[in-house]
Amino acid sequence: MDGVRGPYSSGSIPSAPSLHTLRHARRTPLNRVFVAVYSCAVVVLLYHQAHRLIHSANLASIFISLSLCLADTALAFMWANRQSFLVNIVYRDENPENMEEVLKKSDFPALDVFICTADPYKEPPIRLVSTALSVMAYDYQRRRFRSTYRTMGARRKNNIADRSPEAYFASNQYSWSSETEQIKIMYENMKTRVETVLERGKVDEECYVTEELERRILSKWTDGFTPQDHPAVIEVLLEGSKNRDITDHSMPNFIYVSREKSRTSNHNFKSGALNVMLGPHHVVDNLHPVWTLDLAHKVAGCNYENKTRWGSEVGFMYGSLIEDFYTGFRLQCKGWKSIFCNPKRPAFLGDSPISLIDVLNQCQRWVIGGLQVGFCRFTPITFGIKSMGPLMGLAYTYYCFWPIWCIPITIYAFLPQLALLNGLSIFPKLSEPWFFLYVFLFLGAYGHDFLEFVVEGGTVQRWWNDQRMWTIRGLSCFFFAALEYFLKCLGISTYGFSVTSKMIDDEQSKRYYQGVFEFGVSSPMFVPLAMGAIINLVSFFVGLVRVLRGSNFEGLLLQMFLAGFAVVNALPIYEAMVLRSDNGRMPFKTTITSTCLALALYALASLLLRD
Repeated sequence: MDGVRGPYSSGSIPSAPSLHTLRHARRTPLNRVFVAVYSCAVVVLLYHQAHRLIHSANLASIFISLSLCLADTALAFMWANRQSFLVNIVYRDENPENMEEVLKKSDFPALDVFICTADPYKEPPIRLVSTALSVMAYDYQRRRFRSTYRTMGARRKNNIADRSPEAYFASNQYSWSSETEQIKIMYENMKTRVETVLERGKVDEECYVTEELERRILSKWTDGFTPQDHPAVIEVLLEGSKNRDITDHSMPNFIYVSREKSRTSNHNFKSGALNVMLGPHHVVDNLHPVWTLDLAHKVAGCNYENKTRWGSEVGFMYGSLIEDFYTGFRLQCKGWKSIFCNPKRPAFLGDSPISLIDVLNQCQRWVIGGLQVGFCRFTPITFGIKSMGPLMGLAYTYYCFWPIWCIPITIYAFLPQLALLNGLSIFPKLSEPWFFLYVFLFLGAYGHDFLEFVVEGGTVQRWWNDQRMWTIRGLSCFFFAALEYFLKCLGISTYGFSVTSKMIDDEQSKRYYQGVFEFGVSSPMFVPLAMGAIINLVSFFVGLVRVLRGSNFEGLLLQMFLAGFAVVNALPIYEAMVLRSDNGRMPFKTTITSTCLALALYALASLLLRD
């Protein structure tokens, strides 16, 4: 919307009000000074590591120096990319009340809202219904985006802010009246019907199908209809030219689309489905509604895009599991300018996974998708920087190469602690000048991150959880995603689109709001987490015993601090492994497996780290 004035140019209406105002963050100069100083410290550290590597005298010291050099290089690369977000921070204040003064209502752009879902057992259908109803209640120009009966009228009449019926009836804003009570009864009846059908796994036509339209739609789901193999289904549930509400206003077009699926053809997952909805109007403009529907059925076929520009130049881009990220990146490379709108009252609210395994699986999908973008011919590290400039290019590079974090996190989670168990000092002593370089780099990175987090409205508790999740992701989904991606490149593994579960039971929800981590299931991703927790705990106490006996306190101080810091971060893991008895605890099988592997790793390290 930057500079948008529709038919009114800045020359014809010089006093036209702005749709937003721009403010630069006051701390930007301080950020730039810090980046300059910290960059110098990073360069000095890399020089120190290279010098140690060159002058290594034996195999153990070469292995340690090479590992630390690799870890610090990866940290420096990711830190440099991360600074692209911080050297030119701006805020925008939105002024939507000026919209009608800047644009005529007839010039408001038409809106198409896509609501995507894939699995009713992981994405509750009633949440989808609430999303659809809230979208249809948008306060927007009726001829360009029309709203639904009752929801919109009641919302305007009673000045209701929450458009979702589920959120409204559960909020403190809910006030009783005969009209709202009637709507609540209708909504609860619908919710009961939807949840009953989901529980049974089928629609009972005698009980729930009351109209011919519903019967005709459901007849398309035959016995041979499966999620992996079925024809295209497109149904117009509401049509603006025909359906009207009780105030005689047109209803919005409301269309159900399910793309054709075939075991022999690639349907390109979510991006393919989105292109089905975009397709007809990209092929031919100003289509008659009947022709649009016919063409939509053709576009919904699995093989429609073959030997076309769909997915490469037109529509949502194919080639990445995070099609929205990749499509936005390609659009911005072509010159599209976007502005981040972040009003005080959140514009969009949704469900996110609350169990750790669902969070890690979701992140793994993002990481694989980012690597697909990072290693394609449009990689942001070269093509992106050339097309968008260094700051935007490095910002995209940061997310594309997110899994690089697993290199330094894994090395620093295990190597110093294993060396500590074997009595080896791998960091500078307290009396050496290099010691203070390490202290500055650690405190500078964590302190700067903490200040940015708190200044932007976060709390100390949230920051602590955020940095804890950073280490958890680095030891689990980052590593497994990178491994899966490179195995796929070798033709060894395959990946697909996985749906993250949004289903929440009462016990899970209770533990979540109490701040308790939800493990619950046995997963390979939990094994390195438990291994790291075990090795850090043992190494910390072994180091403490050695220090109390007067053994090389100065040389082991940094390693003990690192192990102690990891132990504090791993407290939820220890609790899940030993103290908890609820369903969210760490599975016993995972604990035993991790303990055995930790012992094996210690034995191997004892052989490699001998002087």
